[in-house]
Amino acid sequence: MTPRAHSFDLPATLRDAAWPATNEPGYAAQTSWLTGADACQTIIADWRDLADNASEPNPFYEPHMLLPAMTHLPGGSKVHVIAIHASPHSNRLIGLVPVKITNTYLGLPVRSAQSWKHIHCFLATPLLRKGHEQDALRGIIAALRARHITVMRFAHSAADGAFAAALATILNTKNHAQAETRRFERAILQSTTSADDYIAAAISRKKRKEYGRITRRLAEEGSVTFEAVEVTDPAAVEGAALEFLALEQSGWKGRNGTAIAQQPAEQRFFLDACRAAAARKTLNTLTLRVNNTAVASIINFTGTAHGTAPDAGAGLFSFKIAYDEGFARYSPGVLLELELTARTLADPSLAFADSCANPDHPMIDHLWRERRVMHDINIAVSPATPAWLLGATRLLEACLATAKTKARAMLAFAATALRRRNS
Repeated sequence: MTPRAHSFDLPATLRDAAWPATNEPGYAAQTSWLTGADACQTIIADWRDLADNASEPNPFYEPHMLLPAMTHLPGGSKVHVIAIHASPHSNRLIGLVPVKITNTYLGLPVRSAQSWKHIHCFLATPLLRKGHEQDALRGIIAALRARHITVMRFAHSAADGAFAAALATILNTKNHAQAETRRFERAILQSTTSADDYIAAAISRKKRKEYGRITRRLAEEGSVTFEAVEVTDPAAVEGAALEFLALEQSGWKGRNGTAIAQQPAEQRFFLDACRAAAARKTLNTLTLRVNNTAVASIINFTGTAHGTAPDAGAGLFSFKIAYDEGFARYSPGVLLELELTARTLADPSLAFADSCANPDHPMIDHLWRERRVMHDINIAVSPATPAWLLGATRLLEACLATAKTKARAMLAFAATALRRRNS
């Protein structure tokens, strides 16, 4: 439950202290505010160059994924993209982040901004040009101050890379208050060992024997193949995307009414993102087939960066997976992930794969042993903003998380009771 707003406001001196723009010696970056997908078309080429040279990859904030999201998903038309240029006379982008602005923060009358994370976004780390991380972040903070923002929330961002390091340096140097409201880990694949050695170390001998047995049993159903779509073939890309949607809808998400194909706006976003990513050769699909019929399918996107988080080179980001429940006894999702693991480790162009999964995922956490540290962090846009205000946002987030946990438990209890009554 969202806390109710109270009738108090911040002191005028505090509000005013948060507003002046920066004027640091040697700082000459230029800011652009772009609202809506159409406005962002003007910087596409420079935006792609930034993504290709970012210190940390984030395909969710690249044009091929962010623009379809802004066009089709709820709230997207009101998203502001903050683009930081190297100088007033340069088109070279050094930083970019999409934000949503509100006049309250969970009921507090505090003008705030948050990096935009829609329902299908699993990483909200800003794009920062390698070697210019601090300048880019100073530009973003200055842009927020100019819009009278008091608190900025970087949600669902990487806590172990160049962005987090640069942000910590700026906040500590300028004495900005900050509050980390959540920290968690999720599975990634990052290893230089062979697929056989990696899987042998990650999975017990008993489990490996079991997966071998179900693979042989699946082969009794027909010819088993793995297929990756040819991204230069638009018809093949369209077919793979539509096939995935049908497979997802055939399962529990379809029964619950939450499959992408059942939400027209989400389906348009998904198809546009797949088409645009294929055109950029950053779409990565893998399908498990039996007699040429799709049994399991996974959609991934790649992002390229030149930094060190988790490592230099391209990263693979898992997006969606679906399987035919009629083949559930063969664990097709696990077999598909095992094949993806082998292909990723054998691909010299991929430095890592990010599961984009929830913490403590029951399947991928046992297969991919490395971890990426993630967090949600709130920062005071001005050094004049007191620490107690950031502490209040941390408390409100904790209360909200507790309320959500209780609500989920109550829903699970009600669902169980209903099943028992109907059985």
